[in-house]
Amino acid sequence: MCARWYTANGMNKLRIFNNLLTFVVVGLGIYITITPLLPQITYQIRDKSPEASAPYAGELAEEVGATVSEEVAPPPQENRIVIPSIQVNEPILEGANIWTINDGGTWRRPNTAVPTDDNNTVIVGHRFFGNDVSTFYHLDKVLTGQKLALYWEGEEMLYEVTETKVVDATAIEIEAPTAEKRLTIYTCHPVWTAKDRLVVIAKPVEPQPQGT
Repeated sequence: MCARWYTANGMNKLRIFNNLLTFVVVGLGIYITITPLLPQITYQIRDKSPEASAPYAGELAEEVGATVSEEVAPPPQENRIVIPSIQVNEPILEGANIWTINDGGTWRRPNTAVPTDDNNTVIVGHRFFGNDVSTFYHLDKVLTGQKLALYWEGEEMLYEVTETKVVDATAIEIEAPTAEKRLTIYTCHPVWTAKDRLVVIAKPVEPQPQGT
């Protein structure tokens, strides 16, 4: 009788273990299946209103049709980049290497110009998905003709996207000096790898004369 009890008890524990293992395997499978879709899901449910996409008063807010109200803040005093088409609103950080943005934000490449120079300003961001580090995950959705802005030393600088392309990771010429003001934004490509670089190039939009 005791032997039968121990056998039954052992079978019951084995059944519980198998059920638990099945639950873990199924849960892991669901997680692996859903994880690649999370960036797209969060992007679709994100607030894409003009006021959320261009939250600072100025030319960019006017370009995207944001209503100037108490909800639209004055230009930030910290350096930031705002790309309304992909709801990016991130600080532009300074530092010696890419570790500067391990906790999020974007990085101005230290060997490139600042936005006030007649030269090439290069802004870099991570593309892997997660809390505070998914800055340029959707950079591939940016299209030519769209507007974005840099906020530098309290001033808004409006840009228009003129080109998007994918280049080899060794294409250092994208950071080369230019004779005119240019903004170069890039991140890794494809997603989850550093094989290539996804590049967005933009030119400054000259302020329109008053009364036009």
